Amino acid sequence: MNDIPRKEGFIEEKPVVVTEPAIEPSPAEAPQVVELWPIVVKLLHKSVRNNAGIMVKELTFREPTGGDINRYGNPVRVNQDGDVVIDERKMHFMMAALSGILPPFIEQLDPRDWNSCAYRLRGFFLPDPQAW
Repeated sequence: MNDIPRKEGFIEEKPVVVTEPAIEPSPAEAPQVVELWPIVVKLLHKSVRNNAGIMVKELTFREPTGGDINRYGNPVRVNQDGDVVIDERKMHFMMAALSGILPPFIEQLDPRDWNSCAYRLRGFFLPDPQAW
């Protein structure tokens, strides 16, 4: 009685289940890794002398503060194209302040090690995208 009459030649269609493909989150949406302070960067290419005259193979950076930015300037900015730009002079003095090693000794860093330190620190001087 409750059967629906079927006409000859018609094919019964089954409901189609559409599954959306898994989309990986963009780096901006990905969960951020929380850095633990102090940050330690290994010097892979050349050791540097610390204030006590001892050659060290890694630099330890303390957490930056607003006072550091006030004293040395913000070493990172975002230009009108959205590119992150490091101001080398400001970053140099910021690295010296955060590591406790005098600027003339930071000047002795291998350029690859200097850039490793700068790129490791740059994220802490950018605005938080969630705050926009």
